[in-house]
Amino acid sequence: MRTKILLICIVVLGLCVWVLLQRGIQRVRTGLHENKAVFTNQPLVSRLAPPKEAEKKPNGSVSVSIAPPRTKLETSDALYQQFLAEWRAPIDFYGKVVDEKGAPVQGAKVVFQWTETPPMWGEDTEEQTWSAVTESDEQGLFSLRGKRGGTLTVWVSKEGYYASRGGRQIFLYSFPNSNGKFIPDPQNPVVFCLKKKGVGEELVAVKRNYPVRRDGTPLKINLATGNATTGSDADLVVQCWTDDCGKRSGEKYDWRCLITIPCGGLALTEEEFPFLAPENGYVPTTEIVMPAARPDWKSDVELKFYYRLADGRFGRMTFSMIAGGDHFCMIESFLNPTGSRNLEPKE
Repeated sequence: MRTKILLICIVVLGLCVWVLLQRGIQRVRTGLHENKAVFTNQPLVSRLAPPKEAEKKPNGSVSVSIAPPRTKLETSDALYQQFLAEWRAPIDFYGKVVDEKGAPVQGAKVVFQWTETPPMWGEDTEEQTWSAVTESDEQGLFSLRGKRGGTLTVWVSKEGYYASRGGRQIFLYSFPNSNGKFIPDPQNPVVFCLKKKGVGEELVAVKRNYPVRRDGTPLKINLATGNATTGSDADLVVQCWTDDCGKRSGEKYDWRCLITIPCGGLALTEEEFPFLAPENGYVPTTEIVMPAARPDWKSDVELKFYYRLADGRFGRMTFSMIAGGDHFCMIESFLNPTGSRNLEPKE
């Protein structure tokens, strides 16, 4: 009897659970259907801009027009104003022009150029570049005051003079780099050097490229003609030994280059205007040694030197060795055929 009653209770309990489950499933389905209708009739509004007034459609649904994206300048007005304020730093500049002996140069032309509004910001801005011109006074001094911008470029020149580094320098007034911002000081003006031109000579100029073997085979060059030669008339001999066989692109390798002036010599120089060859101090050869383990290793090297040929003539040269890929050297040579040490070109 008790067993029958227990079975009846289990059956009734199972029926109750089944009914509750069916009702729950129905509610979930109904909820999903209602949510689908909400997403269909009411699209999500863009966060970039406030929506326009809702427009009612005949079927009762609602649609919202999304405003077009704002321009780069409009979406970052605050950032742009901050950037602009930092860019438009006060510009004051004090300079002095001197010659190669340190004496002041009067009447040198000075050109300033600065950018008040930075370029490349949005579609509605234009770069605003300004310029001014002045001259150095009897003490070689000049200045610019009361301007604003991020950088200032200064050119200094004068007829009858060579300008050091082309007479051009750039100074940073905002957004400091590794060297920091430029700080003007009227008590310590920036010095610009000019070298007075002398009497030039008719020099023999050679500017050419020459292929160079990797196995030390000599390249012989006649500096009076610029031609490669196999005879005894060679004024310059270049040899290169490069161990790049089997090396992958970008991998370092051992190489060296030997430069010789037969029966003459060369003297390395760093002068910006190498116009007067020294009387002494020449050596027959100079060597570029570039082992793979060298910290400052590179596949190309440039040297500047005076040279004296076997017959006593003088010249100057910029020599570049490119020991990568197709090996070659480049020379720019100026030889005085008269035997004079003057290496300043005639205009």
